[in-house]
Amino acid sequence: MPDIILLGDINIDMIFTIPAFPTPGGEAVASRVQMHTGGSAVNTAIALAQLEMEVGFVGRVGEDSLAKQTLMDLQKCGVDCSHIQIDPRVSTGLILIAVTPDGERTMFSARGANAFTEASLVKPDYFANCRWIHLSSYSFLAHHQFETMMFALDLAKNSPYTRVSLDVGPEPAMRHAPQILKVLPMLDVIFPNEMELTILGNGRSFNETLDYLLNECGANAVVVKRGRRGSLLAVGNKRISFPSFSVDAKDSTGAGDNFNAGVILGRVVGLSWEGATVLGNALGALATTFGGGAISVTRNDVFKLLEAHLFHESWAPVQIALEELIAYLEAVQGDNQ
Repeated sequence: MPDIILLGDINIDMIFTIPAFPTPGGEAVASRVQMHTGGSAVNTAIALAQLEMEVGFVGRVGEDSLAKQTLMDLQKCGVDCSHIQIDPRVSTGLILIAVTPDGERTMFSARGANAFTEASLVKPDYFANCRWIHLSSYSFLAHHQFETMMFALDLAKNSPYTRVSLDVGPEPAMRHAPQILKVLPMLDVIFPNEMELTILGNGRSFNETLDYLLNECGANAVVVKRGRRGSLLAVGNKRISFPSFSVDAKDSTGAGDNFNAGVILGRVVGLSWEGATVLGNALGALATTFGGGAISVTRNDVFKLLEAHLFHESWAPVQIALEELIAYLEAVQGDNQ
């Protein structure tokens, strides 16, 4: 049985690299087009599987050629697909992503079969050995998928060792902020970006929103993704900012999802919140260097990135977290020799 189980959308991503985003009614000619398996939770699952974790996925695809590609890609990466449902009536999810030269991306999505993920088809025994459940907030957008998410949360509530994280997407935050706030006490950590945090705060300042989520809404930890400005960890009375790593960024697609994978992996293997957040920063930064398509980051890649930044002035305030992560990676490398 998987050690980490993810629940969310399974899509085919069509990535168009364009010189600039057109005005309404205009046209942009792509210099590059790619098509690969994606979805926020899928990207996180693949990143965890490639870092040698036992990963399973709960989701739904259509009965079409796109589904065949997604399942083949997930299985190739080592993700268990035994609980991915097949919908004979609705197509597999599809996302069009426009990427501009600054690495920013704009997305247009058709959720397809994802919205019909059925809780009744999920076997509780699948979660028997699960230590971490990661959820996508896009499950708030459709009744069936929402019921499946709540089913997973109930299983975690009755387990003494299963922890839960939630990735906060912009559309769910805008449409279902009250429902997201309601489940915060059932989660161990949420991963919003700055825009999503602002939406959840409903007019509060950045710091006021963190206090509101932790002290009034029952959140246990908030790790904010801040793009080129790094990240921020808020847990208990701690408010710790982490700088970004300096890399040759080509495409931010999937960076936040890989960030999530880093924090999850760090906590599963016993790192502190600080060390896990640094690992999130590292995986997120490395993901931007691939320019879209398949992302394959190894522990050695992370180790090299950390060593290159160990004595950077910007990292001095949190250097101990860098050292903790380096020590963990050295121990893992030693065990594998």
